[in-house]
Amino acid sequence: MPPQPSGDPDAVADRAGLAEQLGRMKDATGLSFRALARRTQESGVPLLPFTTFRDYVQGRSLPSPVRLDALLTAFGVAADDPVRERWRAALRRAAAAPSKPPPGLRPYPGAAPVAGPLFGRSALVAEVVGRVRDARASGGVVVVTAPSGAGTSSLLRAGVRPALGDAVGAAPDADLAALLGEARTVLVDDVHRAAEATALREVLGAVPAGRVVLLGIREDALAALGEPGHDPVRVPGMSAAQLHQVVTGPARAAGFPAADGLAELALGELEVPPGAPSSPPGALPLLALALAAAWERTTAAGGPEITIAHHREAGGVHGAVERTAEAAYAALPPERQALVRPLLLRLVRVPGTAGVADPVRRRIRRFGLTHGLAAGAAAETDATVEALVAARILVAGEGTLELAHDVVLRAWSRLADWVREDRERRPARGTVTDGARIWHDSGRDEGTLLGGRALAGASAFAAAEPAELYPLEHEFLAASREREEAGGPRRTRRLQVAVAVLAVLLVVAMAATAYALTRLPADRSGHGGTPPGDAGVVVAAGAEPRAPSP
Repeated sequence: MPPQPSGDPDAVADRAGLAEQLGRMKDATGLSFRALARRTQESGVPLLPFTTFRDYVQGRSLPSPVRLDALLTAFGVAADDPVRERWRAALRRAAAAPSKPPPGLRPYPGAAPVAGPLFGRSALVAEVVGRVRDARASGGVVVVTAPSGAGTSSLLRAGVRPALGDAVGAAPDADLAALLGEARTVLVDDVHRAAEATALREVLGAVPAGRVVLLGIREDALAALGEPGHDPVRVPGMSAAQLHQVVTGPARAAGFPAADGLAELALGELEVPPGAPSSPPGALPLLALALAAAWERTTAAGGPEITIAHHREAGGVHGAVERTAEAAYAALPPERQALVRPLLLRLVRVPGTAGVADPVRRRIRRFGLTHGLAAGAAAETDATVEALVAARILVAGEGTLELAHDVVLRAWSRLADWVREDRERRPARGTVTDGARIWHDSGRDEGTLLGGRALAGASAFAAAEPAELYPLEHEFLAASREREEAGGPRRTRRLQVAVAVLAVLLVVAMAATAYALTRLPADRSGHGGTPPGDAGVVVAAGAEPRAPSP
């Protein structure tokens, strides 16, 4: 039996006071949040995730009366103890009191994974939980994957793990074999490098019966996982309705609701129309950055709700993108900053190409960025890319790379300036970038090489800006020029053959004509003159035409 709780419900006047007294109750038990959360089942309510229990005790959200009773049970308060009614009265006072966000409350964590309740992913959480439970019988691996920033870590940590209740978290380099001896489910999250995935292959191929490894892995590392990565659960881009929940749910759970219209405004800035069935993977992280900035304004203003004014004061989605991108760029050393401009311009499709009216993002093969580079240069390029991926400016997919959203092109003023400055060279740059990708994907098929005007324009760009092309693109242009040059003699030989054939045909035609003309008199004499139907039609050479005799 735990020690007698020491909290005083009569000392509660507001939310902060309730959190303080619940904290004293927790401290008196000497138990962890996880252990206390398991005790809530004794009150007849479903198991509370320990993160939810923690949020109540730390004042990040208010419990309902039913959940308050569950907390009191966990703290050792008897079901018939009259003090429970005093705690219910304390909860009513806290809910009615003018409130302001307590220090440390962060319903919107920005670029960090969600730690509290998860919103907008209930169906996906249920799917993953079902896959884990199905896999337990024989033992196995459940893989969850998505492009960078799509919310895989939040899904697993704040959604799936609390729903399972018994999953143990582990880093990619942990001793999984030892952990599987102790826990039924081991959650390995944030695998985003091929080397990490490769290192996991052996242990993932030998998971014992009754045990499951739940693995969250970024799409661009999935191929390195091999057989265990087959048939993964893929995290899709969220629908407009789900993104609406991402805006309104955390604020409501924290007791500081979002103002009417805030969700619609933010989604409009992300160009997600009402009712949209999906959104780009980069929409969710950019929305999270904007909401975190608006929450800071709410905290500074003292609540009681996150408003449209707070969102606009923080600059909205565009302001969040500008601040985040500039901070990421400024954090790079000068030698990596120099790599950013040519990298990002390669990720832009420009007006005049493929029917594009305004600059939009372009997806490229990441392989081409480092192919042919020396080890040091390749490492610098990869480090630059990863810094921008971590900042949610770029999205890394399965072997691909692209800007997180078209909004980045307009919101990040530095990038917008680079695009304007590069206006004249962009068509040639796009020709080289797209051409090299198609050439590589086709197995270097000669039919995909450039020629004529396209090759001339691309070669002029390469000569003027050789440092802005990657080795694969230089190889593509060299192969195009080689074929073009080799094609000159072949064209000359084809022309010579054609002329010779035409000459022979002309001689044959002239001989046939001469022969026909020499046979004409003999034909006329042998047949008694010109046939009646042909009178006046055929005229011998040098003769005057005349009318038929009457």
